[in-house]
Amino acid sequence: MWAIVPLKSLEAAKQRLASLLSASERRDLMLAMARDVLSALCRSKALTGILIVSRTPEADALAQTFGTERFSESPDADLPAALTQASTHLMEHFGANGVMIVPADIPLLCPDEIDSILAGHDQVTVVPDSENLGTNCLICSPPDVIDLVFDGKSFKPHVDAAFERGITPRIEPCGSFALDIDTANDLRALLEHDRTTQTGTFLEKSAIASRLQGTDNGWPEPNHQE
Repeated sequence: MWAIVPLKSLEAAKQRLASLLSASERRDLMLAMARDVLSALCRSKALTGILIVSRTPEADALAQTFGTERFSESPDADLPAALTQASTHLMEHFGANGVMIVPADIPLLCPDEIDSILAGHDQVTVVPDSENLGTNCLICSPPDVIDLVFDGKSFKPHVDAAFERGITPRIEPCGSFALDIDTANDLRALLEHDRTTQTGTFLEKSAIASRLQGTDNGWPEPNHQE
């Protein structure tokens, strides 16, 4: 079983936070979250390996730091295509008989929960986001057992795709997979839950955490030029 972690171009990371964070802050936030996710995956006892899927140069440093593999998708690939290419790569070159697709922006991920979910996995396991709309983890055995979606509303399509193949998917509660970071309120939720993650530490040291205090739906536009 291999984990796949997609990491898109950091220049385009977290655009929904663009009015709140500078480009460099969004880049550093994305890297901090990716480090949290990779750290949790590395501490899993049930994974054979980890593959970072990215064309961004920073992926090389992450792969070296965490001892993972790195795969560059084709330049024109969208996310489902990139993940499909990565799954094929793992089957052909590493003999993978299963993949666990995990986004790079769920910094509260817990290694014990990773192992627990993998222990109960059969053919298709889907972990929804907190709104039961998107997919925050998808496990497939074999890796190409269903077509991948990942368009922000992929939970139901992934479940339906399994049933179409005659497979009853295992649906797991989101738990530590729940909090994917997209908005200021997500950042607040992270800080309220755990400030000791690398993401939480970055938010504290960068003073972003202090900007969030005492605001309801955001904070004043940052004084910077991108």
